[in-house]
Amino acid sequence: MSILFEPTNLGRYTVPNRIIMAPMSRNRARKDGVVTDVVADYYGQRATAGLIISESIMVNDWANGMCAPGLYNAEQIAAWKTVTDRVHEKGGLIFAQLWHAGRAAHDSLMPEGRDCAGPSAIGISREIMTFQGPIAATPPRALTLDEISELRTDFAQAAKNALEAGFDGVEIHAAAGYLIDQFLQDGANQRDDIYGGSAANRYRFLNEITDDAIAIWGSDRVGVRLSPKSDFNDMHDSDPVATFTHVISALNTLNLAYLHLSERLPFVPPNPEDAVVMDALRKHWDGPLISNGDFDAQEGAAHIDAGKATMISYGRPFISNPDLPARFKASAELTAMDPATIYGGDARGYTDYPPLAEGSL
Repeated sequence: MSILFEPTNLGRYTVPNRIIMAPMSRNRARKDGVVTDVVADYYGQRATAGLIISESIMVNDWANGMCAPGLYNAEQIAAWKTVTDRVHEKGGLIFAQLWHAGRAAHDSLMPEGRDCAGPSAIGISREIMTFQGPIAATPPRALTLDEISELRTDFAQAAKNALEAGFDGVEIHAAAGYLIDQFLQDGANQRDDIYGGSAANRYRFLNEITDDAIAIWGSDRVGVRLSPKSDFNDMHDSDPVATFTHVISALNTLNLAYLHLSERLPFVPPNPEDAVVMDALRKHWDGPLISNGDFDAQEGAAHIDAGKATMISYGRPFISNPDLPARFKASAELTAMDPATIYGGDARGYTDYPPLAEGSL
């Protein structure tokens, strides 16, 4: 497993190891999207990751996350500054993941004057976490061109706000069936304007948002996350190889810090057909590649050794093992995660998991 602990280049940074903390929503922000001191503790504890990618951060007040953090006003920016300062004090790096739910939303979480919308008026079957409990997602309407332009502006402003908040870069969340992914895949996007139809048109929204982020940050501090074969949020595409060959080939020309590929969801058995698709798509990317796929330490190292990734992102293991790189290096047993405390709540199941040994952080 020694390759996991080798430094590598990630855009303008050299990261000390190849163990990345994956973005994971924990729903610990206040109702107004402001993170609290316990969030700074949480990320600071995990600063030994080669890179931390933050949980999904709302780009505006209608991004639709229950107790999800935001980056669209001054109080939210100031609160995130306490988090990034803590990570930097511990010697870590942290990117902000910029996000909007799109159709994976519920009207009860919308501010006055807003309703649920996506690229097309196509709903999903998943339940959404609300303050009244899990409720079926609200059927969306199709976004107007003016709203798409507004969303582009909001993503760009959130990228500027992330810079002010002290993040080291941004990751654009174009995966998992949320807004940008909905534009990419024809199972969710049946528009007949410049944002629909061909793969090039469906890529347009991501391209615009990425270009704006690059103008603010420089290409070497911008990453993009994709999930070409995930069916989460009822996602599907009639030809994922063709669609994502276009998307990845286009992104490849931008000299991004990295591409982050979600190859397999947790608890989903490996699918040989999906692996063939991922291998076909990987060929179109030349830069640093972060893979996420429910790997353990040995599987992650083997994936890098096989030339299929530069780094591996780990999600759930980082929840209950704040010093995950040290545990991997020592081949130590991992602490089990408490599923009841993943979402919402206080410090319990969030910052009270002990490190391997005193001083290991």
